[in-house]
Amino acid sequence: MTEAEPAELVLRDLIDALLQENLYGVADALLVDTPAPRPEGGLAAGERWCRIPLPDGWLAFRGRDGGGLQAYRLSRAPVWHGSAHVEPQTVGPDEVLTLLTRLQHESGATQAIAADLRAAVVHTGTTLADWAGLPDRSPRPGSMLAAERMAATRNRPFHPTARAVGGWSATELSRYGPMRRGALGMPWIAVRRERLRHGSGEDSHRLEHLVLDDVDLGLLAGAARHAGVSFDDYQPLPVHPWQAEHVLPELYASELARRDVVPLARDLGRCHATSSLRTLITCPEAERHLKLPLGVATLGAARLLPPRYLDNAERAERTMRQLIERDDGLRELVMLCDENTWCGWRDPVGGDEFDDRPGQLAAQIRRYPAGVLDAEALVLPMAALAAHEWPILETALAAAGFTDPVAFFRALAEAFCSLAFGFLRYGVLPELHGQNVLVMLANGRVTQFVLRDHDTLRLYPEWLRAAGVPDPGYRIKPGAPQSLHLSSAEELLGYAQTLGFQVNLYGIADAMVRHYGIDELTLWHELRESIAAGVGVLPAHVAELVSSQVLRAPEWPSRQVLGPLLRRGRSAGVSMPASAGRVPNPLLAAQRVRTVVG
Repeated sequence: MTEAEPAELVLRDLIDALLQENLYGVADALLVDTPAPRPEGGLAAGERWCRIPLPDGWLAFRGRDGGGLQAYRLSRAPVWHGSAHVEPQTVGPDEVLTLLTRLQHESGATQAIAADLRAAVVHTGTTLADWAGLPDRSPRPGSMLAAERMAATRNRPFHPTARAVGGWSATELSRYGPMRRGALGMPWIAVRRERLRHGSGEDSHRLEHLVLDDVDLGLLAGAARHAGVSFDDYQPLPVHPWQAEHVLPELYASELARRDVVPLARDLGRCHATSSLRTLITCPEAERHLKLPLGVATLGAARLLPPRYLDNAERAERTMRQLIERDDGLRELVMLCDENTWCGWRDPVGGDEFDDRPGQLAAQIRRYPAGVLDAEALVLPMAALAAHEWPILETALAAAGFTDPVAFFRALAEAFCSLAFGFLRYGVLPELHGQNVLVMLANGRVTQFVLRDHDTLRLYPEWLRAAGVPDPGYRIKPGAPQSLHLSSAEELLGYAQTLGFQVNLYGIADAMVRHYGIDELTLWHELRESIAAGVGVLPAHVAELVSSQVLRAPEWPSRQVLGPLLRRGRSAGVSMPASAGRVPNPLLAAQRVRTVVG
């Protein structure tokens, strides 16, 4: 396929989300096989002219079959706006949104999301240009950096604003983002120890020894002496350089004045940003990453690091380790990052532990399991496989023993179902989107998965109790909306269907379809067969749930992101705006096609 322009990449996700979520009734009102908006407009094979009626005209675009989850999707740019009295003009993503929201007299959130769409176009161009200029873009054993960078070219599949970093300019994205060529040095501060809370990891009180070499440790100690700081009373902490310049001086002004927080040194330690921006690969690369808060927004949510989330992640990790220890299948297939080493700001007595302000000043060391950087295995976040970079990926996968794309997807889907159902049977489910799940590939096999970011382990308490595993005891703000403790097994399974199948695996399938020209329903069929195989080894009550809700139900739950973003606006907190919808069961369409062909 030819490379799409940044505006087209954002338009794809926007038009597809509008149609799938049926926002403003656009899917119901969609007209198909309409006249071309301009006389010179042509159609490629499989394309159809589509129009969305507006009170003062229409939006027109080339549509195509929508595959398993919706009737139509955008085939390619541009999108035109016209009427009986106005010559059609091409419009960008932000203009499409503004024209459509006139139907609903939308609130001020529309302007903010339109700005995010404009930023998404600019930031997509910046990211792809910086990516193209990198000297080594191929993922390889022994390193995660190239794969993290590749994942950043796509970011969260199907989310219209995923490529935008709210609060950063294009220059700042190049300076601090994952495509930066050189390693980034960190500013360091000292924080009074009584103003910090810590993780259970034994190194939580001495993070500097996990990040800095002996030379930088000496420089840090010298800076502390110069500032009149004793490490008996203060703990040194790294801060993201953007955060140190733009957030801490204002948000922690009183603490800086009281010397509860003391600046020490700049440019100590070396790190590369990952696709999540706030997580950094230490340099030289080792099996530990540094995670720092950032006062910017992606996916409509702030990239903070609240200590209560770090604490909940520890609790979730303990629960998963208990399950892995007792289950031979999980023990063979799954490894967990150690996320117990952290510290974060603690407000004085009387402060609100659920306030997001402490999330602006924290740090975590994520330890990967020993052997992850083994020279024999290709390790990459599954999000990298959803990037539209398959000319590079297929070479890396061939070196790992995969040469048939459909067979690769089948192997990946089978292993992924074993991962999801292996936890589901006990009443828990990790958040299985492509940023949180790393896959290890070697000798033509999916050898293992590595899970990270444990703070959203969802659970159905009844099944967890039946398994004899204690509730993790999450700290959740009373009365606040939450999705960790769920009231039914169906709801828990729904997160496998949405984040696991529709975001993660379908994101990969979509990228493969665009590169190889595979029929999308072929890959849905491979997923169906993988699910059916996985059901066969589950306890009867779990097997029946999966069979009825995933294989036989006419509809699946879906994850809606654009509607909630427009209704609520950008979140001031750390949770991405989202809600539940319904989509056709794509496995039924795949089964029908296979039956007809067969």
